[in-house]
Amino acid sequence: MKHSFSKKIIHLFSCAALLVASSVFAHDSINAEGRKNYLAKLQEWHTTLSSSAPVPVRAKAQYQIAVMLDEIRDLFNQDVISHGKIKGIETSTLLSELGRGEDKLELSTKTGLYIAHLKPYREAIRLDPKATFVDHARYMLLKSQFYDSFSDEPLKPIAQSKEELAEMITIGEALLKSKDALVNMEEVRFILAVHYIQAMVQKSLPKEEAQKKVNKLLQDLRKDSPQSLKIPTIEALQQQ
Repeated sequence: MKHSFSKKIIHLFSCAALLVASSVFAHDSINAEGRKNYLAKLQEWHTTLSSSAPVPVRAKAQYQIAVMLDEIRDLFNQDVISHGKIKGIETSTLLSELGRGEDKLELSTKTGLYIAHLKPYREAIRLDPKATFVDHARYMLLKSQFYDSFSDEPLKPIAQSKEELAEMITIGEALLKSKDALVNMEEVRFILAVHYIQAMVQKSLPKEEAQKKVNKLLQDLRKDSPQSLKIPTIEALQQQ
């Protein structure tokens, strides 16, 4: 019962994240002007990357590429969730045009959704680790990696090494101190708690240490987000 509940809630969270992101960043549909604008901006930022521009400028371009690709990906995934496939001539054309270069969006055979481009976020952080956008880049890296890593069972990720799990835990812990308004602390605490449970399952961290971390994250969620469905989901995952 708890197992089924947690799977359904996790799926709800991932779909809700797509809908919220789309409503904030994306148009209702892609028209010819929107498609051309996406491609022109991506080309502009790639040109910056290939130039002799200062490192902070190139780092910002990497970040902007990552954010725009996530915006486009959310639009594509909204179509997949709503219609089972990409809809609309301009949307289909954009998918095809992106597929000709390094910005190609891949469809996961496991989840049936388009997966995020994590490399531009990583490169932006590497190039300028003190940039104002770094916390948001780390947050998007954490969130995208998490929701792309499983189909319906977060404790059985499709492909996640112990090294990748350790990296995500490190990023999550750092984000707990973030003051960036674009960082959703409820989401960070939830994902980090699930990662600690994964670490217990994989035995990559001592159980007592990981459990203590989960308990603290739950405590903070109950204090700051008492109505969150993420709380019973974490509790259900702990029972598996």
